[in-house]
Amino acid sequence: MKLKTAAFAKIIIFSMGLNAHAESVWQSGAPRSFGSSDILVNCFPASSLKAKASEHKPRGRRAKGSYLAPPGVKRPSRSNAVLKKSAYGSIRRVDVGDRKLIALGFDIGEQNNDLAGYDGRIIDYLRANKIKATMYVGGKWMATHRERAKQLIADPLFEMGNHAWTHGNFRVLDAGEVENQIQFTEVLHEELRNEIAASDCATKSEMTKVPVRIPTFRFPYGTCNARSLQQVNDAGFPAVQWDIVTGDPSPKQSAGAIARALLRSKPGSIVVAHANGRGWNTAKALKIALPKLMAKGYEFVTVSELLAAGKPVIAKTCYENRPGDNKRYDRIFGKGTGE
Repeated sequence: MKLKTAAFAKIIIFSMGLNAHAESVWQSGAPRSFGSSDILVNCFPASSLKAKASEHKPRGRRAKGSYLAPPGVKRPSRSNAVLKKSAYGSIRRVDVGDRKLIALGFDIGEQNNDLAGYDGRIIDYLRANKIKATMYVGGKWMATHRERAKQLIADPLFEMGNHAWTHGNFRVLDAGEVENQIQFTEVLHEELRNEIAASDCATKSEMTKVPVRIPTFRFPYGTCNARSLQQVNDAGFPAVQWDIVTGDPSPKQSAGAIARALLRSKPGSIVVAHANGRGWNTAKALKIALPKLMAKGYEFVTVSELLAAGKPVIAKTCYENRPGDNKRYDRIFGKGTGE
């Protein structure tokens, strides 16, 4: 079916706008696409993409097989992008003027003593409605959910984000541990991308549409210190946080409350939610809030697209809603890795 002229023009204008700002954050290497619909269709049967009830619920802390040793290869083979110094810091949202753009960010990770889930209900809804999102995925989660991770990597709707190897608390970890949390995740992404590329169903030309690196990073627990924040930036990653907190990890957070949080989005907002089976009522809330936002003229883009569309609003530290409000996590979680 052919696109209507007006719709096609809108896509072209939007793409030109992104390309015009593509070098404002990275010195080079800003992603132009996030996957291949041909690879997704040819490599993953439609039935395999659909949500399965058995996957949604996490198997829990200290479940059999939850512990995973570090990857055999400790560092990825490719070079990281270079981040401009002007983008160093904790990105809360993006100033896009009056352009109604929102970036949905879903955290999907697990500690080393845990086997988290995969909330396919969220993914199915986004795919059915062609809604873009960024998946902040942990390296260990990718290793324990390999097929699901490869589906996300291949999907052109979804951008992959780095959410650390075993969900470490970057305010507590030492410099070496921080580096491993970042790079082990990169290794798993590279390994799974290589597996897709080696498949008969993925052509070389289509694989060029699948990024070879993860563009952005999100701190687990939303915690960092000055050193770990600089480490992430020095590694080439914009450190992306949020200005819209859904609160979905709390069992007390209803679908209505999550939807109300989403509806507080404004142009340039970045959302934090969860798709690892620990986002309570998130799938229900999306069905309430996203149609209302779209009716108001909002468009959902990936985090990289949002960064390319305007100027990041940057803080000097990491927090949930206000500076200092997540210090309790040091006492509750310690290193946060579950080890």
